[in-house]
Amino acid sequence: MDKQQLIIQIVAQLQADLAVNVAAANEAHEAATHEESVAENQYDTLGLEASYLAHGQSQRVQALEADIAAYQQMPLKKFSADMSVGLSALVSLEDSAGCEKCLFIGVAGGGIKIVRRDHSVIVVTPRAPLGAALIGRFVGDRVTLPQGEFEITDLC
Repeated sequence: MDKQQLIIQIVAQLQADLAVNVAAANEAHEAATHEESVAENQYDTLGLEASYLAHGQSQRVQALEADIAAYQQMPLKKFSADMSVGLSALVSLEDSAGCEKCLFIGVAGGGIKIVRRDHSVIVVTPRAPLGAALIGRFVGDRVTLPQGEFEITDLC
């Protein structure tokens, strides 16, 4: 799989998430500043709650913008079978039942699933338990997680 194409698809997914979150942030801001949100007494917290929501949505928008920028600046390293897993690695895993998974070690967007032709790639970050367990490992190494034991079968 072409990693550059993979990055383009990951960024597209993050941009779609960003658009949704920008709309939600704008809606929350409008609710917080609407005339009906003005407190009528000390127990009326509708405006306060709306402002907290608007702030949280704005933080999510900033985080997504940072994630997109990080992917656009991330160097793509070419890995070989004798190298250890690191950032921008495309890792193939196989469990004891012979089921294969393909993972991309990314800077953000953990859990994003990119479907390409007959297989899919799941983004994991080094902060996630699976990503942390893979970093520094080699082809042939086994990784044990609560979900089971996996062997690293390929790296590129």
